[in-house]
Amino acid sequence: MKVCVINNLYPPYVRGGAEQVVVKTVEGLLDAGHTVIVITSTPQGDYCEREGDRLMICRYRPWNIFYHTDGHRYGVFTRLAWHIVNLFHIGAAKRVHKILQEFEPDVVHTHNLMGLSFLIPLVIRRLGLRHVHTVHDVQLVEPSGIIRKTRERSWRYTGLHVVLYSALLRSLMGSPHVVISPSQFLLNFYESRGFFRTSKRVVLRNPVTTDLRPLTKTSHAEVQFLYLGQIEEHKGIVFLAETFLRFLREGGRGVLHIAGTGSQAARLQEFARGRHTIVLHGKVAREELPKLFASADVTVVPSLCYENSPTVIFESFSFGVPVLASKVEGIAELIHERENGMTFQTENPESLLEKLRWCALHHEVLHQMGGKTAASLTGLSQGEYVEKLSALYR
Repeated sequence: MKVCVINNLYPPYVRGGAEQVVVKTVEGLLDAGHTVIVITSTPQGDYCEREGDRLMICRYRPWNIFYHTDGHRYGVFTRLAWHIVNLFHIGAAKRVHKILQEFEPDVVHTHNLMGLSFLIPLVIRRLGLRHVHTVHDVQLVEPSGIIRKTRERSWRYTGLHVVLYSALLRSLMGSPHVVISPSQFLLNFYESRGFFRTSKRVVLRNPVTTDLRPLTKTSHAEVQFLYLGQIEEHKGIVFLAETFLRFLREGGRGVLHIAGTGSQAARLQEFARGRHTIVLHGKVAREELPKLFASADVTVVPSLCYENSPTVIFESFSFGVPVLASKVEGIAELIHERENGMTFQTENPESLLEKLRWCALHHEVLHQMGGKTAASLTGLSQGEYVEKLSALYR
């Protein structure tokens, strides 16, 4: 089968878990004997390159005010202008049209289109190709892909501008043959807003993005907390660091390890300065993740926003580390209380403090929970994921 995979980012340009899922999808399709072409963006020129006999990667830099990962550097009106161009980017649509005509795929699997063009689904429809789409976040309703849980009913997320934007995206996206969501929450989110009315809608958990392997755990006298992800405020890392400092001031004992990069890195450096209880690891290569998880007692996922199906949770489970997470949509589907982890009320420092104290007092129980995480792992292996995906492609 010839498969075209379209996503806004592809290594070496990555930002979050969606890119890891796309990589695992492509690798799995190749392992299963399929021929794959990836269409993605690049901050540089326009070119295609072959990787082996059955993989072609075509990179394109759509003309716009800035490259889409640089939006945080610009003001609200500049970002608004960027989004208008992005919605109807004819140049990107023409480029995709040309590639699809030349490649003649049996199926086109789209993921995040932000930063390419939302005219791409129209191109796929006009070419009469089978279209499978995976939703990763709420960006078809909220352009940033971020809805703060504690502010979900505010005008920011329910106003007329949101209604108009959603209506436009419903029309542009249409109804692909199959729509995949890694969580029931996100599927319900889009169904309730009238998206994908005639599509076959399927919940398919993300593949595990790490190789399952036993670890030799490192023991510590104090509980070792791990945060792994983007160093951005909406991910809750600043909230976590502030609450963890309060935990220490009130006599709590433990160490918080933080791995990742982002716009809040300088702020975290201030929190960590002169303290051995907050350790900043910066960007960590994926091959180094086993070392981080080997020394971790619990992974903390403190998101302030809606989450779909965070890959860090599956990674943590696969390495036998329980998860302490914010009780937001998507995440709550994955956590079974006191079995593979625990949840706390979103953006509630008292609720998080209570769970931090519990972890510090029940070090051994955390280890017992860690032993159960692999058995409760709800993600699919790469092979299982591609097998189910291939059935949806037909």
